[in-house]
Amino acid sequence: MKAETTRLRADAQRNRDHIVAVARVVFAEIGPGAPMDELARRAGVGVGTLYRRFPDRGSLLRAVALESLSMILADAQAAIDEEPTAWDALTRIVRRAVDLRFSTQMTMMDEHTRQAFTEAPDFRQTRAAVIDVVEHLVERAQAEGSMRPDVGAGDVFAVVSILLKPPPSRSAEMSELLVRRCLTLILDGLHSSDRSALPGDPISVADLHLDS
Repeated sequence: MKAETTRLRADAQRNRDHIVAVARVVFAEIGPGAPMDELARRAGVGVGTLYRRFPDRGSLLRAVALESLSMILADAQAAIDEEPTAWDALTRIVRRAVDLRFSTQMTMMDEHTRQAFTEAPDFRQTRAAVIDVVEHLVERAQAEGSMRPDVGAGDVFAVVSILLKPPPSRSAEMSELLVRRCLTLILDGLHSSDRSALPGDPISVADLHLDS
């Protein structure tokens, strides 16, 4: 009986994870107003099952955003172990964040839902861990001479947030191309090659109030 209960719980978790993965794609394609029955159809589940897992749209949006942030953290930790330099690890994290469009998912939430989510302990803990990793990698990359010394972790978060809101374009393909081109230009600008002086001082995470 215990084994059967464990299997049922594992099946339920896989079902939930699948719904969240599908929802991330649908919200990115259609927006926060995507019909719940369309989400259920693409996930291959009944609408009743969807609502049992997520009683409202806000709870599903929160699940999608938290999953994306957790994926960024997991990839960041893997990058530190797998990449040859701090710069390579940092650029991998930035590209991953852009791929997941995490901030875009956050902006889909209404103010009340977003505030409740950002105040949740699991979100705050995961966000703090991501911030720590990025700050650590910025310091290491600058120490190894691969990143310009006049920037801070806040600069990295700022440029990522800009990339997550690409300008209007003729098609989704063109929009994606613009993001990729801008990302390459920004990473080149953060690198320690010939550069123009930046105005002001390096931007810290505290300057952006990300940790509040």
